[in-house]
Amino acid sequence: MIHLINNKYKQVLGLNRRNQEYVRPYNSPSAKAIADNKILTKRILKKEFIQTPDVYKLIRTKKQLQFLDWDSLPKSFVIKPNKGTGGNGIIVFYGKKKGQEAWIRPNGTIMSKRDIILHIENILEGRFSMGSKNDIAIIEERIKTDPLLKQYSYKGVPDIRIICFNQVPVMGMLRLPTKRSNGTANLHSGAICTGIDMESGITTYSMHMQASAFRSDSYKLIDSTLDLQENKQLSGVQIPYWNEMLEIALKCQKASRLGYIGVDIAIDAEKGPVVFEINARPGLGIQVANQAGLRWRLEKVKDLKIKSIKHGIRVSKNLFGGEIEESIEAISGRKVLNITERISVFNKGTDVLKIKRTKNIKKEIVKAFMDTGILTSRISSTLANRIGYLKATKDFENFDIPKRFTSFKEAQEYIDKYEKEICEHPDIKRLAKILEDGEIKIRPVFDIPIKISDTVKVTEFVSTDAEDSTYQVVLGRSDLSGYLIDTSNTF
Repeated sequence: MIHLINNKYKQVLGLNRRNQEYVRPYNSPSAKAIADNKILTKRILKKEFIQTPDVYKLIRTKKQLQFLDWDSLPKSFVIKPNKGTGGNGIIVFYGKKKGQEAWIRPNGTIMSKRDIILHIENILEGRFSMGSKNDIAIIEERIKTDPLLKQYSYKGVPDIRIICFNQVPVMGMLRLPTKRSNGTANLHSGAICTGIDMESGITTYSMHMQASAFRSDSYKLIDSTLDLQENKQLSGVQIPYWNEMLEIALKCQKASRLGYIGVDIAIDAEKGPVVFEINARPGLGIQVANQAGLRWRLEKVKDLKIKSIKHGIRVSKNLFGGEIEESIEAISGRKVLNITERISVFNKGTDVLKIKRTKNIKKEIVKAFMDTGILTSRISSTLANRIGYLKATKDFENFDIPKRFTSFKEAQEYIDKYEKEICEHPDIKRLAKILEDGEIKIRPVFDIPIKISDTVKVTEFVSTDAEDSTYQVVLGRSDLSGYLIDTSNTF
């Protein structure tokens, strides 16, 4: 049974309605045959230049197993049935036991060559396949998880499922392997499901199926990862390649001719988005992850005339995105900022309490760029001089400081030797070594009051002379720790 926090049961899509109103009318037998055959899916998607995991071996008969060159396999790989359902029969190996013909699973258990052969024989006999018909075993590449998502996953490979209908992405979720799920992203095996805002690609609610529940499919709302040494907050994570994945999902729909489709995409550290599989009967747990029903979303786009993939993505973002910004803030306790924001920069010496109490205080309103790639925020020397730091800048320049340094170590040695003397100026807080215009330089740091969103704070700014900078102010990680960055409005 599916439980939604908002209890909007009329919006929830049930299994029978899904099959009667969406799967049967919109998914032809030939299209379903493509989705139900992983090998055929790979061939179809390859023609559209859509990446899928590389295949190492296809095992069609038990006799083939006698001649399989086990030494030719890499240390990590995945075994799966060609026509498996619900993630059944999939085994992930992420290492090989040293000096033995045995491989290590994500939960630490070991499978010998004989164990693996028995599992492959079960696949061939159709134990994990639809209709229990004879099947093919696929030995394929194990995706090397993108560094960002790897932080939230227990050893296995997380993936993103996107459901599309009538050429519009209608709902998405992130699935994170746990110790209980043995490295797979299968919700029924114990993986975590996390909803995704369709416009921004930022995660929202997270759920985990209870191991022993009185009723089946009973989920528990959680706010952080499981099984990891340092459990991390799950809401407010920006999914990499979000726009590209929406486009890939719609390309998969077009290539397969499935009117109602679920597309599972992983993010490889080197290759980027890689399609695991397409599904003609995607499960309904995605509604739990998003705390929203699928039914009303499907009805919204049912009769629309979608002209192109870009049009479908635009419709998706307009209809199903941006409405949950307040929910993200409520869940994570952090405000959402765009990649660029207008902020107020106040003159030198302006009292923070006065700023909070008084509206008409002299200030400059500028567009700032949010850059989590740098630690300390930066301000152009031109703007710094305008707001009262001209004398400090000139006094700094009067010191005989080298224009460039050959290494950060050399720059730090200079700072250690001369910082105390240079920082005798009351407006220069400290010295910072930075990479500017491709060269290592030493620049002064000023304390400058700013207002971002509704927050007034005194911020450390490195004064820079970069000539090609588009923005006069760039905010770094040290000033963004209380915020989430929405990268969907980059351009």
